[in-house]
Amino acid sequence: MTSWPGHRWQGPPSHHPQFPHGVDPRHVYVPPQAYPHSPPGWWNTDTYNLRSPPASQYRSPKHPNLNPTLAEDTTHLRFDIRQKPSNTILTSTYYSNRHAVALAKPTTHMRLVSKAFPWQIDIKSPANITCEDVWESLYMALQEPIADSEWGFIIKDKKHKETVENAAKKRVESDPNADKRPKRIDYLGDNTLFRGLDKDDDFVKLRLLPHSPGCAETWMIKLMS
Repeated sequence: MTSWPGHRWQGPPSHHPQFPHGVDPRHVYVPPQAYPHSPPGWWNTDTYNLRSPPASQYRSPKHPNLNPTLAEDTTHLRFDIRQKPSNTILTSTYYSNRHAVALAKPTTHMRLVSKAFPWQIDIKSPANITCEDVWESLYMALQEPIADSEWGFIIKDKKHKETVENAAKKRVESDPNADKRPKRIDYLGDNTLFRGLDKDDDFVKLRLLPHSPGCAETWMIKLMS
């Protein structure tokens, strides 16, 4: 059970000053409350099975400024993004890392993209973005129903259409009370295990909508089945 009350996915007005033109407010995750101070240290050794060596050994060799709980090359954390992070991540791991900052430097805007799905996810917070913000934003963004225009593109690829339909069917069969509309998470089929964040500057440049604002902290989500 999470201590964060209420809905986390907030859609501000299209001309809200916090969100520049070119960023779809439906894709922006705003944490419902901010943590002005992170606990001492910004990593926890339980998540990746290290014991008391110098702190420098806890850092990701590829991305030393990214929390190693999130970095693909260091984290052992695997969780199913079809479920709420607080329900699927090991309780001790979740609560010992949820308030840890995602990046070593102060960061109030992160963007998540993936080659596995076509949506980008913006995380904006008045305080430092935490690991929980990253986990929750990914979960909440993919719980959105597939829009009519998105479905129009999906049906052009028979494989994608069947993947969405089969995943939606499984989801509803496992929970009769589930939303029967196809969701973005269904687009992934069985490829729903989070395995960390990585950098791919070439893809990020290609992925950015022309004439829309970029984000310096854009990270690639890596998934597996």
